[in-house]
Amino acid sequence: MRRLLGKSMSGLIEEIQRDALDKSVATDALLRRVKLAAAKLQLDTLEIWVEHELNGYRGELPDYRKIIGQPAAWNPYNGWIPVFSSDEKFMELISEAPIRQSVATLQDLIDNNAGGSLHFPLPSGLVAKLNELMNFQTSRMVLQFGRGHIIGILDTVRNMVLEWAIQMEKKGVLGHSMSFDTNEKIQAKQAMTTFNIGNIGSFVGNLGAGNTSGDIVASIDVVDRVKDVIEKIRLSSTALVDGGIDGHQLSSNLAELEAEANSAEPKRGRLKGLLEDTRTILTGAAGNLTAEGAIAMVSAIAGALG
Repeated sequence: MRRLLGKSMSGLIEEIQRDALDKSVATDALLRRVKLAAAKLQLDTLEIWVEHELNGYRGELPDYRKIIGQPAAWNPYNGWIPVFSSDEKFMELISEAPIRQSVATLQDLIDNNAGGSLHFPLPSGLVAKLNELMNFQTSRMVLQFGRGHIIGILDTVRNMVLEWAIQMEKKGVLGHSMSFDTNEKIQAKQAMTTFNIGNIGSFVGNLGAGNTSGDIVASIDVVDRVKDVIEKIRLSSTALVDGGIDGHQLSSNLAELEAEANSAEPKRGRLKGLLEDTRTILTGAAGNLTAEGAIAMVSAIAGALG
């Protein structure tokens, strides 16, 4: 009787903690409990993150869903062969794979690939460009990586959920009988203004209640990516100018882009327009490996801005 009573007294937050520690509980099932708690606590940002993990991502990605793989090209005689280039910047640009699939799809991928490497197909447009630049032609290119990378993503999600649930309990947010009182809701929202579950704030706006600027002001993550591409392009400016790019025009464009990225509230539309200008300038070095890699990265960031 005491055992049954103790079990009935456990709250939703404690159940989430228990499930996060239990590997037999699927990650998607765990997240559905978190979604329920987030909805009852009116934590919109947390609920959005859970939706992304359950249904997959379309726009920006948190850092834990970006993995580095080995580019490989299909050879009809030798199978998959590694692709290498002396241009380190270019290799860096084509070696990152954005993992957008839902957690259920990722779990299925792990379950059905007990050994060997996994393949992430490169976009056909990028493959076509690489065919122009390489000494051989290939119909397919992929990034190869171990299944441990995918396991790492799922483990990160579970760890983030566990840490969130622990923080909720510390604030007295328990959810007995599957419900939360007014004080628990207040405490949960206050906790979310200082506790970041992973990098939620990086791709769905600042944590906390009442955020409505995410569709206008660029997120922290995408601004950081803009700054990163500015730095990489500047480091490669000599090679880009040698390839035919107008150095003065590029420098002026990057200065404008940097100024917007460093502003108090970087505007998505402004950043996207400047990135499109950057891409146009980079086409002046068509055929240059560094330029092609930079164009691919700029295009990806511009796409993330909508």
